[in-house]
Amino acid sequence: MGVLTIGGVVLAGGQSSRMGRPKELLGWKGGTLIGHVVSEVTALNLPCLIVSNAPDRLPGEVTGLSGVSVTGDLVPSAGPISGIVTAFRVRREEALLVLSCDLPFADREQIGRLLAHAQRTEEWDVVAARTDGRLHPLFALYHRRTQPMWEEALRAGRHRLMEVLERLRIAETPAGLLDDWAAYNANTPEEYRKALAEQHAREAGRKPT
Repeated sequence: MGVLTIGGVVLAGGQSSRMGRPKELLGWKGGTLIGHVVSEVTALNLPCLIVSNAPDRLPGEVTGLSGVSVTGDLVPSAGPISGIVTAFRVRREEALLVLSCDLPFADREQIGRLLAHAQRTEEWDVVAARTDGRLHPLFALYHRRTQPMWEEALRAGRHRLMEVLERLRIAETPAGLLDDWAAYNANTPEEYRKALAEQHAREAGRKPT
């Protein structure tokens, strides 16, 4: 398999109802959570598309980064599926790295490991992170051949990611490839506090758990 062309996508179109405030704007490492995710994507020399229905609240230090563009949903908003459909319509790469905006430990090393695994793997539609016994569809690489299935699901009103994934060839990251925290989501205030505690421990010199 030749080297794929890859575009980065950060989904920030959610309502953050469980967090109670826009989770993409939560403080992280001196900036914002979305600033962290976007900067780690661009550090790998990937273009990065942010899908957000509230672009005015995105920090300028994020939208001003080289290679970063922003779009709202081009289809009726329906959670991550509408974001994925939008990204495939906007970008032209052979595969899209799709990340949610609430991944505090998704750094360039972890993302790079997932992409390298994809290049070594044949016969896949999706390469997705598996950590802590769970599959993470919003830390994953989607081949363009999957676009019709996302479009079809949206038209049919089937908005569950896993329902589409069940029809695709999924290559999961093998055990030990990624940090156990790589795909950790900060969806709630408690999860955010837990992420802050873990980051503080790492900065204090404790090895990652």
